[in-house]
Amino acid sequence: MDHKNVFHDISDPVAFAHQRLGFTPQGDQARLLATKHRYVLLNCHRQWGKTTLTSIRAVHRAVTLPQQQVVILAPTMRQSQILAGRCREYSSKLNLPLKTDGKNPGSLIYPNGSAILPLPAHPDRVRGFTANLLIIDEAARVPDEVYAAATPMLATTQGDLWLLSTPHGRRGFFYEEWMAQEAARHPWLRILGQVGEHPGRMERDFLHRERQRKTAEQFAEEYGCEFVTAGRNVFLDEWLDNCFTGEIPMFDENSREDLRLARHRPIYYLGLDIGKLRDHAAFVLLEYRVIPTGKRDAASFQPLYKRELRVVLAEQFRIKTAYRDVIARLQRLCNHPHLAGYTNLLLDATGKGEPVEEMVRDAKLPVTLVPISITAGGKVGVNGSWRTVPKVDLVTNLEFLLERGLIKISTKCPNLTYSATNSANSSAAATAAATSPTVPDPATTTSSRASPWPPGGLGATAKALSPAPN
Repeated sequence: MDHKNVFHDISDPVAFAHQRLGFTPQGDQARLLATKHRYVLLNCHRQWGKTTLTSIRAVHRAVTLPQQQVVILAPTMRQSQILAGRCREYSSKLNLPLKTDGKNPGSLIYPNGSAILPLPAHPDRVRGFTANLLIIDEAARVPDEVYAAATPMLATTQGDLWLLSTPHGRRGFFYEEWMAQEAARHPWLRILGQVGEHPGRMERDFLHRERQRKTAEQFAEEYGCEFVTAGRNVFLDEWLDNCFTGEIPMFDENSREDLRLARHRPIYYLGLDIGKLRDHAAFVLLEYRVIPTGKRDAASFQPLYKRELRVVLAEQFRIKTAYRDVIARLQRLCNHPHLAGYTNLLLDATGKGEPVEEMVRDAKLPVTLVPISITAGGKVGVNGSWRTVPKVDLVTNLEFLLERGLIKISTKCPNLTYSATNSANSSAAATAAATSPTVPDPATTTSSRASPWPPGGLGATAKALSPAPN
């Protein structure tokens, strides 16, 4: 039997699913299966049927058109292979002799030369492939750099792109593509697969239990397919909105104002994430100021001061920027007369250790170096100049700052936006205030002297900043 062209007469994927696979899609499922759009966005809850429908569409393309390459990406290789395994299951119903390419586990090679290849979401593992259909499963959990590396697969084939996922926070390419409103620039077919308004008895009981198990935000994201803060944004939007202000100037590197006689000279905390091979290096500069309020204490008649942490500068470097270039930039900054001798450099040394510390010390920056190791648990620890700080402490303390509006972020910083995107900059920001000064809850005090900065102090602006690369 010639298997190469046996299915060429079933060009309709819906008819193919019904006649050859015994599956009859309904409603939006049939709409998805039959679409001729090149670009498809499926925002659906789990168990909606996206794996079934996507695998049917992939198999239909592979068996009805010769020499087609279908590439499946997912956050992990196992997830990619689950979808490829469903493709194999449906292909077995067609009695086709299948092979593998011998290189990619779970791959399917069809008699007509078409192939289905499952790949993990890793930028180095997706290069070098060409695709007629690119499927990205659980797209909200796939890194942006993988998406950027994968889409060139379609450059020469004018192929199709399918993004499938349940929401996972207000960030990332899946969220941005879903929210894009200009149809001319973003010609997507968007299908929303929420839980039905009239679920069956068993589903209703299950959903009732799920509402009890999950927060309102988690339930809205998982079953209502809403993009809410709980996915990747750690902090509430209103907290972040209240922290950004145009009243605070950014740090002026050209200023030569003499602060030696200032009664309340600012103190600076510079958080540095040196980055890794595939991560951005970044730094965030926090300014700690004691500001006269112009008021006096009713009992003692002593002047009242307001204490404030300000984010006045943030920079992110391109991936693979040489360490020496990062250090050179810090040297120019830290030699500024306002910073030299008045800055604590908080270095995120997590997983990097003493070599990075020695590299920074060798630069002889005019700062107090405090290496920070962020841990998964335990307690705040001090070992010489080193600090160990549990991540939960950073997040919890930063919640305190943000909720009470005790940290301010200058909107005048170039390329600084409110977004929860960059892990390197988040780490730098968190490190910057890991040993920042204690800001009293009322934000006022009669003391004119700065508070000490105990190790593991108040956390910082993690997940709140996203400057563009230099």
